[in-house]
Amino acid sequence: MARQFFWQLALAVYVSIVLICKVTVVHADTAAGHGDWLRKANAALSSYDYVSALEAFDEAIEQDPHSYLTYFRRSTAQQALGRTAAALADLQATISRNPSFAKAYLQEARIHLKEGDFALALDALKRLSKHPDKEAAIDVSQAKELEAQAKHGKDLEKKLSKLAKGGAAKAEECASVASTLLKLAPNHLSARSHRAQCEAERGNLDEAFVDWTRQSALTSSPLLQLRLSLIAYYILGMRDSQMQDAGVRHIKACLHNDPDNKSCIRAYKLLRKIEKALNKARLHMENGKWVATISALKGPKLGAPTILEDVEQVLQQAQKPQPPYDEPLLPATIKNPAEKSELVFEIHSLYCKAYSEQHLFKKAMHFCDKVLARNPDDRIALAAKGEDHLANGRYNEAVQILSRAFELSGNADRDLYQRLAKAQKLLKQSNSKDYYKVLGVARDADERTIKKAYRRLAREHHPDKGGSQEKMAEINEAFGVLNDSELRERYNQGDDPNDPLGSQDQHSQAFHYSGGGHPFSQFFQNDAFHQFAQGQSGQQYHFSF
Repeated sequence: MARQFFWQLALAVYVSIVLICKVTVVHADTAAGHGDWLRKANAALSSYDYVSALEAFDEAIEQDPHSYLTYFRRSTAQQALGRTAAALADLQATISRNPSFAKAYLQEARIHLKEGDFALALDALKRLSKHPDKEAAIDVSQAKELEAQAKHGKDLEKKLSKLAKGGAAKAEECASVASTLLKLAPNHLSARSHRAQCEAERGNLDEAFVDWTRQSALTSSPLLQLRLSLIAYYILGMRDSQMQDAGVRHIKACLHNDPDNKSCIRAYKLLRKIEKALNKARLHMENGKWVATISALKGPKLGAPTILEDVEQVLQQAQKPQPPYDEPLLPATIKNPAEKSELVFEIHSLYCKAYSEQHLFKKAMHFCDKVLARNPDDRIALAAKGEDHLANGRYNEAVQILSRAFELSGNADRDLYQRLAKAQKLLKQSNSKDYYKVLGVARDADERTIKKAYRRLAREHHPDKGGSQEKMAEINEAFGVLNDSELRERYNQGDDPNDPLGSQDQHSQAFHYSGGGHPFSQFFQNDAFHQFAQGQSGQQYHFSF
């Protein structure tokens, strides 16, 4: 019996020794593992590789969940990755393991200060003051500085709240106070929202857009995403620009955050429709297909709104609250958004050029005038306006406009040179004989209208009916030219068939380059045109306009 007890006791001692050895080994392995992961985490942190640092800190904490310094260091990685809530949780874990660790309180206060949570920042500093040990005393000056900043932030909040309600009269001061507050608290949502509102009140849509973009990164809001998409794509974004791409990204983000949001779905479908039609129009324009360009701009369905009408309707509706939202996408201070829209400007430009290239100047001018209102130096629109002046007999204005367009081309656009030459000839011609004026018809009058006008004038001024021989001869001369399609074309180009010097004058004004000057040499000041005119082998060129 004694022997049996002895062997049982020996076995128990042996097992205890084995277990103690195993526990000792495991503890040693744990300590070694924690240290290795901690070194890896610190190395990644110093290299700004915050993702790797976070992974290593996670492993270190799993090995040793009681190390308050590991939690504190992990909070740094969390904060660098923008994980504010996780960073604050790690700081709370640090404080719970070491309530006298002053740096954790200070870091917590800094985070709350950055977020604009001034009351929470002051609370963290108050809790720090309850642990006035030697370590905490070292950071008293920092605590006082943070406390002063938090109190100043609260005062700025109150001031900004009042200014934001002051409308346009207080908009400049509002934006200034908001900027001061945002320097103190960069993630202060209401301060950023107020500054965007105040910048919009001042008409600074670009600055407002920047603040709304930052705000959307801090909080998820379908209304904000819709607003950003509309401003970026329909107003500020030019063709193939990053801003226009941002408009597409924001509406996609809206759908990603809320796939069933009906407002986002409608906005996305319309944007894609407009973008598809515009891309077709742009492609046709690049290939010189003017009729197809107009067709693409009119949209895929006959009788449906054109692309321009769709865009204008979007901008108009954006100025009013649309269910389910209580505020409009565009602030009320943004007046006439279509006049500021880069997209509308592009569509006007496409129409202007496509109609002009087809010589449909009456249709073109509706759009070209709008282009010139935004950009007075647009050469295509200026050329169309010059042609419109020519068609309406305003030759002096035509010469002025086309001279301006030619100058903007660097005096190197041959097409504009030809148009200007024609305008100058017609101006000269109008100072001598104007056959259209004699018959009282427009320059684009058809054959029937010309004959009708001639008969009426012949009856009125015939010598047998009391008219003069001179007046009748003038009427016959005008009709003889305008009733003959070939002679009329010559006359329209500035060559009067009834002028005995007309043919000579026509040839003298043609461009004979043989080493001397030419009638418009003052317009061609650059070497490129002279090389073009001279050729490469001393050849002579003859251009008749």
